[in-house]
Amino acid sequence: MLSYAQTGKISGKITDKTTGQTLVGLSVLIEGTSIGTTSDADGNYILNTVKPGTYRISFSFISFKKQIIPNVKVTPGKTTVVDVVMEDDQSTLNDVVVTGSRKTGTEVSLLAELKKSQSIANGVSSQTIQRSGDTDAAQVVKRVPGITIVDNRFINIRGLAERYNNVQLNNVTAPSLETDVRSFSFDLIPSNQIDRVLVYKSPSADIPADFAGGVVKVFLKSIPDDDRLTIDYGTSYRQNATFKDFKRTNTGSLYFTGFNTGDNDLPVNFPSNLNSVSASKLNAAGHALRNNWLPDVNTANLDQKLNIYGSKRFNINNKLLGNITAITYSNSKTNNAVFRGNYEVYDPVSQIAEENYRYNDDQYTYNVRLGIVHNWAFKLDNNNTFEFKNLYNQLSTSQYVSRFGSEKQQDYANFASNVLYRGIYSGQLSGVHKFNNEHTKFDWVFGYSKSFRDQPDYSRYRTLANGDGTFNIFVPTGGAQPEFLGRFFSKMNEDIKTGAFNIEQALAPKSEGFKPSLKIGGYYEDKQRTFTSRNIGYVRANSLNFDQSLLKGTIEELFDWKNINTTTGIRLDEKSNPYDNYDASNKLLAGFANFVLPYKDKLTIVAGARVENNVQKLNSFDTDGPVNVNNDITRILPSANVQFNVNEKSLFRLAYGKTLNRPEFREIAPFSFYDFDQNFNVAGNPNLKTAKIDNFDLKYEFYPSSGELISISGFYKKFKDAIEMTAIPGSNAQSFNFNNAQKVRNVGVELEMRKSLAGLSESQFLNDLTVLLNASYINSKVMFDGASAIGQSNNRPMQGQSPYILNAAIFYNNIKSKFQVNLLYNVAGKRIAFVGTDLIRDIYEMPRNVVDLVVTKNFTNKLSLKANFNDLLNQNFTLMQDGNQDGNFDQSVDQVTAQFKSGRQFGLTLSYKLF
Repeated sequence: MLSYAQTGKISGKITDKTTGQTLVGLSVLIEGTSIGTTSDADGNYILNTVKPGTYRISFSFISFKKQIIPNVKVTPGKTTVVDVVMEDDQSTLNDVVVTGSRKTGTEVSLLAELKKSQSIANGVSSQTIQRSGDTDAAQVVKRVPGITIVDNRFINIRGLAERYNNVQLNNVTAPSLETDVRSFSFDLIPSNQIDRVLVYKSPSADIPADFAGGVVKVFLKSIPDDDRLTIDYGTSYRQNATFKDFKRTNTGSLYFTGFNTGDNDLPVNFPSNLNSVSASKLNAAGHALRNNWLPDVNTANLDQKLNIYGSKRFNINNKLLGNITAITYSNSKTNNAVFRGNYEVYDPVSQIAEENYRYNDDQYTYNVRLGIVHNWAFKLDNNNTFEFKNLYNQLSTSQYVSRFGSEKQQDYANFASNVLYRGIYSGQLSGVHKFNNEHTKFDWVFGYSKSFRDQPDYSRYRTLANGDGTFNIFVPTGGAQPEFLGRFFSKMNEDIKTGAFNIEQALAPKSEGFKPSLKIGGYYEDKQRTFTSRNIGYVRANSLNFDQSLLKGTIEELFDWKNINTTTGIRLDEKSNPYDNYDASNKLLAGFANFVLPYKDKLTIVAGARVENNVQKLNSFDTDGPVNVNNDITRILPSANVQFNVNEKSLFRLAYGKTLNRPEFREIAPFSFYDFDQNFNVAGNPNLKTAKIDNFDLKYEFYPSSGELISISGFYKKFKDAIEMTAIPGSNAQSFNFNNAQKVRNVGVELEMRKSLAGLSESQFLNDLTVLLNASYINSKVMFDGASAIGQSNNRPMQGQSPYILNAAIFYNNIKSKFQVNLLYNVAGKRIAFVGTDLIRDIYEMPRNVVDLVVTKNFTNKLSLKANFNDLLNQNFTLMQDGNQDGNFDQSVDQVTAQFKSGRQFGLTLSYKLF
């Protein structure tokens, strides 16, 4: 180690000559070395452990002239102060007048925003996203303390499942693409479209109250820093799939575009109810459906990814107009070998649990993603900004599953073909205006979002083993069983209209150092959803005359045109029910007031209340007739946040607030759906109650220097009527619905550290390292009075709750050689995936250690190459039951209900900046 007496320091403050504002995130570099840093939230910078000598220091920032300060002398044991004033670079601005825009996607600017936040929050910057090599928002947000991702797309915050978290795109509610739960599919947003992600974990009157884990705000890129056009092309190899035989659902030749061309849709004139048509029309309907049961077999090519990013700044009468447009296309093919099992009650005498079934799946999945961002921003002056943001993303998933195994002493081979088209459009028109020398701030937003989920022709069939290596197709007699021979069609459309405004007014100070302010606002949201489905099966047309030889052929032969008839073949059988459809609406009207009481930059108290009136309606049916849900609830939700600044680098936060969690449309709809993947049924519950939550938070934050943070926080949450998906008693964990857990309490601790190792040693290698660590420990208990949850275990963890979460990363960045190496690690403790009963135990998702490596080399200012090595450990994804209830999950003793390896992935991405 070098002591400070042997080395010196260089420090200073950087300001903008035009505006006088300090500059955040400006690059500072000692020429001829790799010693560098960036300016912090106050424009300050410091270079530690500099050997004695005379240096040239360069200062660079987009849209400013690069400055080089020569003859900077460093003396042992002393600090050399170099303050710099940056001037506009008119040549790069194309004569655009700089109006004081600040970059918001850097690590430094993100930490500055978090430090000034009036709530307890965490976040991820686009700079960190670029380092990590993450490809979509799902991978990005799991870098935030206390966050895990379920099923590669749903967010889990502080151990709370996706339904307990609120997601906003550019301050407008994000639409849901799932029929079963309230959730936003984070895998839809490519990472290169994200400016930053903020996660608010404590209640505040100015953020939505429908959450318990957190409010996630995803901000897409807005005003560009410069004019540029960049093209990225990437390809990757998947261990389990690439260059191997791949079975693809018969979706048509244009599936690679990602659009539904209608190949598998129900024909336009298809009867609305097959039970009320004549025999001839029933035959015609059967002939109208495609014979697409067999997959296309080919070789899986390398995954492909193409990104085109363009930005442009315009000068219109000395006003700044900016545009960002990005187009992303990718396709990928995966193949997983999945084990699935289901068991009887564990017998303590024999110390085994008899198997109900044991299957091995070959699961082939083909994803096509298309995304477009088109954002405009108009900066009239430093006081008025208008933005028009547009995001369109769609994800098409084609999946073919072949399942072989045994169930109740009979061997089966089951098959399923499924195509799912999901997409969202989210648009916002917004403005920010400052008056009275910035004492008054007014912002507003109008938003429209639309999502769709189209599932055409989810087909399934079963074959039975004969004992001689051959199989017979199962064709039921009498009534159809669509889960074993049938087709399922569904469509969901959701529209959300949003309007909101906020007014922040600085109040007249009562004394020097006391500058209170008042923030008030309103929010309106109108959400409309329609869900329609058809459930169609096949039966023997005539049990006496049925041609038994058809069972011995292939599925394609069975569905030959001539075999669909009313005598010797098969016919359609309608199995749709009135409760398979619903329409629903949710109208939310909210208003809030927040008082901000700061005192001498030491103490800030934010206290307020939010009033929300929510009217939720749903119209459907059950077996007894119409079901009409009309929940009209008004709640007053107080909150308070206290911030105490110990000094310029450290502070304490204390927060309390009430929030709630409303049932989602699917959860109160009586619709029941068979999930082939999980091999169980899921039904809704119209009698669900709104959950109520009390939230307590305490946090300490320490900012050693720009881009660095060390924090520790604790939280306590008390729930009443928490909503969970639970097994129906007596169903052998093969039927689930939604219920309220009477009482739940969560308590946890979170730790976060982002620290540069620069200055700790004379080692250049260590000076180029930055470490990131965030860890969470959470204890959760669901408590019942005995009668409210028949068959469930008391004091179990909440569904989706992990007792611990750990993210770690080491970033190596050598500025001189333009070489970066990033090593990332993630693990989450075991969590309940499916709540069981007192006989059939809860099913847990077991911990899985994930290690990723990203290597980047910039050859020039225009050309770079990135190599990704994902999931290097390739550990099993495992679902288990603790059958003997000894608290230990041992695969040699306990029951594994699902297990597979996702496979390692290796990729290369070439990026070229045209200008």
